[in-house]
Amino acid sequence: MTNDSPVFAMDSGPFRDVIPILLDYLDLKSRVQLAQTCRFWKYRIYIDLKRWPTTLELPYLGSMDNYVGIHHSLEEVVHAKLWSMVRPPEDPRALENVLKQIASSDDSAQRFSLVTKINFKNFIHTDESLRLTALLFPAIEEIRFEGNLLSINGIHHIAMQCQKLKHVEFYQCENVDLREAFRIFDSQEHQENLERIFVYRGFWRNLAGQIPLMEDLPFMAPCEKCGLYYNQLKNEQKMLCLYHPGVRIDTNEHSRSLFSCCGSNTPRYPSTLGCQYTFHTKCSSDSFRKLHDGLPEYMFQKYSDVKFSLRCYERRRLDKCYKRWNL
Repeated sequence: MTNDSPVFAMDSGPFRDVIPILLDYLDLKSRVQLAQTCRFWKYRIYIDLKRWPTTLELPYLGSMDNYVGIHHSLEEVVHAKLWSMVRPPEDPRALENVLKQIASSDDSAQRFSLVTKINFKNFIHTDESLRLTALLFPAIEEIRFEGNLLSINGIHHIAMQCQKLKHVEFYQCENVDLREAFRIFDSQEHQENLERIFVYRGFWRNLAGQIPLMEDLPFMAPCEKCGLYYNQLKNEQKMLCLYHPGVRIDTNEHSRSLFSCCGSNTPRYPSTLGCQYTFHTKCSSDSFRKLHDGLPEYMFQKYSDVKFSLRCYERRRLDKCYKRWNL
C-alpha cells in the first residue's frame, strides 16, 4: 500500500461491489464510527464524498434565556424547530467553537465540502464563524447574516469562497454598510447562481451605510411585489416572486389583519411573503417596499403549502442579547 494510492485486498473481487450497498445502510454517525475501525474503512468512507449527506444540522446548545414571546414556551418552539425565535447560546462565540472542532480534523473538513445546506439553529454568526463556514462548507446555497457580531470582513469570506449561493439574508446588520456588502457579491459566479437577497432594516434607528443601489450589484434589482432583491438574468426562466394578489383587511382582533386572497396574517401571526408565484417586477430603490420580519422557516414558502405548528410567532430580538454581552 502506498500513501498516494492505497490498495487493499478487500477492494478486489465481489466484496468491492458490496461496499456501497453496506454503506447505504449506515447513518452519518455509524459511518464515522466505522471509519475509525481501520485504514481500509477510513479510506473507503472518506474517499467517496458523494455518499455523505448534503445537509448538516449543528447541535443545539441551549439558549441564554427562555423567552420566545408571550404565547409559547421555549420547549414548544424548539420542538417546532423555529430556531429564529430562540435567542442564541449564552456564549456569543459558541458557533466559533463548534466549527473549530469540525475544522480540527482533516477528515471532517473534507467530508463536508459538498454540503449545500446547514441548519445553524439558534447560533449567531461572528466574523470568525463566517470564515470557518466558508472554509468548511464552500458549496452552501444559503446564508443568513444576522446581528451586530459580524462585519464586512466576515461577509467577504462567504462571498469569496461560497460561490454557489442562491439565497442571502441581511437581518438587522447594524454594523454593515449594505452597499459595500452588495458590491462584494458582484462576480460572475454569483451572477450565475444567486436568486434572491432579503434585506430587513426594521426597528434599528441607525443602520450603517445606505440602501443598496442598482449600481452596487447590477444584475440584482428590488421587486415591487415581494420586496426581495432578485436576479434579473433569471427572472424569465422561473416564477420566483411570491406575493399576495389580494388586499389587506383589518379584523376585530387586536393588531391583526389578513389578506383577502388567502387569509394570510400579518407578522407575529401565521404568514408568508405570499400565496401566489409570478415573475418579479422591478422597482426603484427609493420606492422599495418595507418587508416584515417573518420567520425564515416559513416566509419564503407559499402560504397554502405551510403547516403552521404554532398560533403566534415572534422573531428573536438581539438587542436584549447585546446588553447581556455588554456590547
